[in-house]
Amino acid sequence: MDKQLSLNISPPRTVFSVTEIANTIKRIIQKEPTLQNVWVRGQISNLGRPNSGHIYFTLKDERSSIQGIIWNSNTARIKYMVQDGDEVLVNGKINTYPANGQYQINVTQVEPIGVGSLQRAYEQLKQKLSDEGLFDEGYKKPLPAYPKKIGVITSETGAAIQDIIRQLRRRYPLAELLLHPSLVQGEGAAGEIADAIFAMNKRSDIDVLIVGRGGGSIEDLWAFNEEIVARAIFKSKIPVVSAVGHESDYTISDMVADHRSSTPSTAIEDTVPDRLEILTYLNNLKSRLHELIKMRLHARRDEVEGLYRELSPTNRLDSINQLSQIIDSLETTYLGTMKTRMKEKKTQLQSLADQLNNLSPLATLDRGYSLCRDSSGSIITSSQDVKTGDSINVTLSQGSLECSVDECKE
Repeated sequence: MDKQLSLNISPPRTVFSVTEIANTIKRIIQKEPTLQNVWVRGQISNLGRPNSGHIYFTLKDERSSIQGIIWNSNTARIKYMVQDGDEVLVNGKINTYPANGQYQINVTQVEPIGVGSLQRAYEQLKQKLSDEGLFDEGYKKPLPAYPKKIGVITSETGAAIQDIIRQLRRRYPLAELLLHPSLVQGEGAAGEIADAIFAMNKRSDIDVLIVGRGGGSIEDLWAFNEEIVARAIFKSKIPVVSAVGHESDYTISDMVADHRSSTPSTAIEDTVPDRLEILTYLNNLKSRLHELIKMRLHARRDEVEGLYRELSPTNRLDSINQLSQIIDSLETTYLGTMKTRMKEKKTQLQSLADQLNNLSPLATLDRGYSLCRDSSGSIITSSQDVKTGDSINVTLSQGSLECSVDECKE
């Protein structure tokens, strides 16, 4: 009888190394799009800053935790330096660290949550920009006295723009308003405000720029404490008025702007003149001009009347006689002066003539001397200049002689 053998055959086993498992999990996480750009809320703990420049921390809530890291290459772009105990929102991508099998978030952005954290972020940025000189008075540009076109960057649906329009119509309707709408709170607001400032600076017709919004909490106003907005205001070639409706506190925008106004309505008062004050000034100026003209007219009338009295028939005859006498006196004085001057010049001329005569060779001839010239007219100064038989000319004081040389002697 054949015996049947019963065999239990196990399926082949696939064995992985720890590293292979860790790398597989890493690839799975990296392929998940939602984990490559994620916002996570939590509390900072176990904060560490080694000499490498990286920042390590644990982000936790009531039940779980995840490791976080800010690479050294990103720390300069983090606007808020985290501290233990801070409630924050971090943005980054989820990854794993195969060496210990932990997953972590590589952080690229940090936003504080809560007034305490926001206040620390505010103080940090304020100190940083102050050290760079962005608040220095030397960079402040003056506001134009009579702006023709005013640019406004704020929400097109908020109360701020309505207050600005109403105040401008009442105070100085000559100016034109140009609105560049922008978010003024929430995610993306700071970027929109900065982009609007750059866009306005590309125009050539904006005289002054108002950037602001109505009042609100520190969270509502936070876009005006962002570094991107502060640097856009600092780079603006157009004078910037920061008008964030929060009278008791200053925003970073207030500090870097060329002028700070407590509210949007106040910004108009600070930016344009009051038409009623201008009209009052012009009326006062008109009255002063009328008074000045009247005074000038009265003075000229008195002068004319005085001249008329002076030019009565008797006074006119006296004036003519006096003028004739003055002319006679001037004529006598002038003729005497001319005669004296002519006599002096004649004497000077005679003296010069005598000097020239003494220097003239003709005077020498009068004393018995003569001039001898050869046939070419050259002066003969030596017997060697001629030879026997040459014709020479002898000039005397009176006349000349044509002679022939009979003999030459040394």
